[in-house]
Amino acid sequence: MKKPAPRQLALFGALGLSLAATAWVSRDDAAEPVAAEPSRRTTAAAAPSNQANWPGPAASARAAWPAADMQARAAWGEAPSVAAAPAPPPPAESVDAPPPAPTAPPFPYQFVGRLTDGAARAVLDSPRRSTVVGAGDVVDGQWRVDAVEAGGLRLTYLPLGLAQFIPFAAA
Repeated sequence: MKKPAPRQLALFGALGLSLAATAWVSRDDAAEPVAAEPSRRTTAAAAPSNQANWPGPAASARAAWPAADMQARAAWGEAPSVAAAPAPPPPAESVDAPPPAPTAPPFPYQFVGRLTDGAARAVLDSPRRSTVVGAGDVVDGQWRVDAVEAGGLRLTYLPLGLAQFIPFAAA
């Protein structure tokens, strides 16, 4: 049997440490604490009785949290500890509110360059492909190029018929 290299031993050790740290972090703090016998080094005054009394940044962070309201406690099945005030009525829904106007998704291409050899054309790039387009061309079956101008590209998103202007970055 072949002896593992020192590098492999170091990797296995690091793996073991990371697994141990993961297990320690993922332990359930909400579970009932197991009564353990105090060690000789700790005294009763120095050992905290539970985590709520433990000093440190976690205690101050817990103190800054707002108390859960009675509706939230009832939703989770907790009985309220004090008499709850009647819940305010839900806000009236507006029936006359119009739905939001549809918008076109962002143009999936980036401008790479512009060609002006007779007709103005733009060079576009995306993670899938690069293409050269001119006025009247349809890109991906969803975008029609209306015009290639000096400042940008005029497009129409065909499924919604919405016009868009994509400015070219200043070089």
